[in-house]
Amino acid sequence: MMDALVVGGGSIGKRHLRNLVASGRTAAVVETREDRRADIASKHPGTATFATLDAALEHGRFRTAFICVPTAYHLVPAMRLARERVHIVMEKPVSHTLDGIPDLLDIAAANGVVGMTGFCMRFFPPLQKAKALIDDGAIGRIVTARSLTAVYLPNWHPWEDYRTFYMAKRSLGGGVLLDECHAFDWMQWLCGPIRGVFSVLGTLSDLEVETDDVCEVIARFGDQTLGSIHLDMVDHSMRSEVELIGTESTIVVDLEGQTVRRFDRATRTWEVHAFEPGYDRMYVDELEHFFSCVERGERPIADLADGYRVQRVIDACARSSAEGRWIAVE
Repeated sequence: MMDALVVGGGSIGKRHLRNLVASGRTAAVVETREDRRADIASKHPGTATFATLDAALEHGRFRTAFICVPTAYHLVPAMRLARERVHIVMEKPVSHTLDGIPDLLDIAAANGVVGMTGFCMRFFPPLQKAKALIDDGAIGRIVTARSLTAVYLPNWHPWEDYRTFYMAKRSLGGGVLLDECHAFDWMQWLCGPIRGVFSVLGTLSDLEVETDDVCEVIARFGDQTLGSIHLDMVDHSMRSEVELIGTESTIVVDLEGQTVRRFDRATRTWEVHAFEPGYDRMYVDELEHFFSCVERGERPIADLADGYRVQRVIDACARSSAEGRWIAVE
């Protein structure tokens, strides 16, 4: 039995493959594009590649699978593998729609499948530090919070034409609301479940895309916390920030600069925590956490139910924008 099957040989699939190989685990890849299969074979000569999931499953058995195809194609391979009792990492978001996700959760539960949603930012040291400060009571009760995620799509994957990238294609499940949903996860991780939203999203820039490139969300976290979440793929400055204002203090997280600042009200100064630059470590930590959960039969830090929760927030945001009203998250 091989340790892992990576379904999808794009950017994130290749990253997971590199980390699997570096950890000494055995892996194979399903990728429909011949050029990607050739690239993977040249860089990882011992790695088997397959054009279809059927071919991979005919070849052998796999302990785990990493679902890394475009968002709109997530559920079909995930359900197939869950029925085969293969443990799953589902790249975020779980899907482009709510349809079918409860069935996936039921299949996974019935077959004892450990399922994790790829909210890798939970393993990002600056956000982990912010979470620890909140849990230690360092800012008191969170009153209001703000998250900003701003990227420029053509610079995201500079090696390919952004107009052919799945983020630009509605049929593939692209757009900022779906793909930048990390913010909905980390904000709920830090502030508690989102209970309702008012959202506006649209295609507003000059980019040649079919999908939404800007999204603004006002969110209620319970009864005493109000926040905002901004997503766009038009900002050349490439920023990602989180601001948490509490009854006792304030935390500002600069995810690009990889710092966490906490305001010390006694000295009226900012306490600064700086971290080594780089994102690679969080993917390794995510991988090791997943395999540890598989070994122990434990719930991952971000399981499929967390992915379903975020999907319901995404759905509420889309409906709010379409209907021009406040939507409760059920």
